[in-house]
Order: sequence, then structure tokens, then C-alpha cells
Amino acid sequence: MEVTIPELLELVRPGETVVVEYETSYVPEFALKLLADYTRENNVPFVIDDNFDSLYTVLVHCDMLGLKVDIGHSHVFKTGGRKEVGGTIRRVDFHPDPRVLLRNYDTAFSNSVGTPENPAINLTLGIENLLYFVRDVRDFYRFLLGIQRYVGNKRRKAFYLIHTGLIRSLPPYVHPELRRIATSVWVFHSYPTGVRLSILRSPDLDLVGREFTIDVGGVFLGGS
Repeated sequence: MEVTIPELLELVRPGETVVVEYETSYVPEFALKLLADYTRENNVPFVIDDNFDSLYTVLVHCDMLGLKVDIGHSHVFKTGGRKEVGGTIRRVDFHPDPRVLLRNYDTAFSNSVGTPENPAINLTLGIENLLYFVRDVRDFYRFLLGIQRYVGNKRRKAFYLIHTGLIRSLPPYVHPELRRIATSVWVFHSYPTGVRLSILRSPDLDLVGREFTIDVGGVFLGGS
């Protein structure tokens, strides 16, 4: 069944945390483009968690693909890295101790955008980069609990993009635990003119096991 981005986002409830898994492809680039267009056109707050210049890298790829991406309306929470791109940028001081890092993030996010009536679309890029700094199991679960605190925050619909090849190179408990705390798990597979979405987990049990397709060929037309 083919769906549009607005239809797909309507499947996600305010407060959800969605783990979006993909193999090597241009899923992050198309996700950024389509979510940026959707939020700008519908006056929806757009929050991007940018870990170690992941956003800059995705934008460079978009440019090479010929995708015109306007994120001037976005609120970027930037952890690490040097390339500042996007709209309103808030720096989150990186620290290898997850407890300190999460306190720094909470401080930046405390007076953020989004309301229960108009929740922000929150796209997280490069979470794998943060996880590479986790030193042991105890630190990982501190990091995980920090993410889990935001599950149910009805001021946002959160999407964590995860490269399955990279996440599987981490300790074996990382991937299943990220899936466990998510309210939904989506797996994307690309094909020449679009992507196929398989829903592995959802609070709407009627969606579990369903597959949808998204045609991304049209985003090349007219550069918008």
C-alpha cells in the first residue's frame, strides 16, 4: 500500500519514540528532505538532534543528489562537531560520561518547541556516534534511561534513524535494548524509486506486520 508522508506521520501518536532502521541507502537524506518540507508547509515545529556533524553530512549528500532542502525553520540541538547548519542552533556540550551529557541535553531541551496540540517532529541523526563513546554496560544503561525519559513526552513525535550495520557492530545488547524502549520500530528498505516500510512494532496492533511504500521519485521534480 502506498502512503504519503502526512499519512505516515498520522500513524504516530504524540509522545511516541520511533526507531527507524535502514541499511546503506539514502534513507536519511530523503527523510530529512520530506520531513523538512512537511513541517514547513504545515507549520509544524521541526527539531533535529545533530550528533557529531551528522546533519552536515546528510545535507552534503542531499546537495549531491540534487535535493533542495530548506531547514531554516528547524531547531537544531547540536552535540559535538563543528559544522553549524540549520535554523536555531542550541549547543549541547559533549561529555563521555552519559550522566553529564544527559544533564547538558536536558538543559538545552528544557524550554524547547512543540506542544501537545502541535507536537514537534523530532529527527535524531547520528545516535550511533554517541554510542561509540559508551565505555561499559553500566554507562550504556544510563544513556538508555536518558532516552527513555523522553518517551511519552507529548510535545514531540521522535524518530531515531539507526544504521543497522553500524548498530550491530556495537555490543550485542545495544540493538535489542533500543528496540525495547521504542514505542514503534520501523524498518526501511530502498528500491530505485522509493522505499518500503515494514512496521515491526506499534502501539496500534493493527499496524504490526503491515508494509507500506513511499514514492520518493517526485522529490527530484522542481527541486522541492
